Amino acid sequence: MPYFDHPDGLRLHYVERGGGPPLILLHGLLWSSRMFVRLRRRLDGHRVILLDMRGHGLSERPDDASLYTWAGFGSDVVAVMDHLGLEKAVVGGLSLGANVTLSTALDHPARFAGLVVEMPVLWRARGFAERLFTGLAGVLHAGGPVLRASSPLVRRMPVPRSLPEAAAFRDVLGLDPLSAVAVIRGLLSDELPDEADLSRLTMPALVIGHRRDPLHVLADARHLADRLPDARFVSASSILEYRVHPERLVSHLQPFLDEVWERDRTAKPAS
Repeated sequence: MPYFDHPDGLRLHYVERGGGPPLILLHGLLWSSRMFVRLRRRLDGHRVILLDMRGHGLSERPDDASLYTWAGFGSDVVAVMDHLGLEKAVVGGLSLGANVTLSTALDHPARFAGLVVEMPVLWRARGFAERLFTGLAGVLHAGGPVLRASSPLVRRMPVPRSLPEAAAFRDVLGLDPLSAVAVIRGLLSDELPDEADLSRLTMPALVIGHRRDPLHVLADARHLADRLPDARFVSASSILEYRVHPERLVSHLQPFLDEVWERDRTAKPAS
């Protein structure tokens, strides 16, 4: 399995498949890159890179909350690009990954050819997210000794190779509770990007939202698409659509990626 050493000293895991223009996909909070395996299989003509960000999946999971900031997660994205020799990529993610995509694009706009922002956790969801994850951190902290003893056993549970979603769910159940608490507390103590700053993200963006989810508020996704200078919006039926039945959404994503790289190619000065 491919790993690389982050400049911070952390050992991070990633998987890459295919050839062509690069697409980096970032998972949700406490999940792993395996949640994108089924989608990756349907993206022809692209070099798809699935990254386990710090504290998640098969990457190193320190229990120091100060390491889990938007800038820290963003540095994981830049580090894997540097490791692979990528000048630029389309970067996208779900939930936590969507927020990391936005934050990192603000800090490193020249490295982003385009954005894929699926169900970000933004303004209207902030209060609910703080209550939800503060409670979850309390539960994980209280159950830490039991959960820490059982997590190695959970991570070794066999799952069918044909069900990557089951492997992703196993990654969640097998998390080390102390590192998970550190991830949550680190993010809760950091500030989201300011709404006014988002208008600086001029690269093409595909924003995906869905209904009936207080953590991923549809109105926030729509408002983000309106706020970004060059964005289009797609509504998904649920958080499961891209995971289990990605066909319809791939029909939006594939032409978006092709358009992004065609625009990038024609924008480069002739040598």
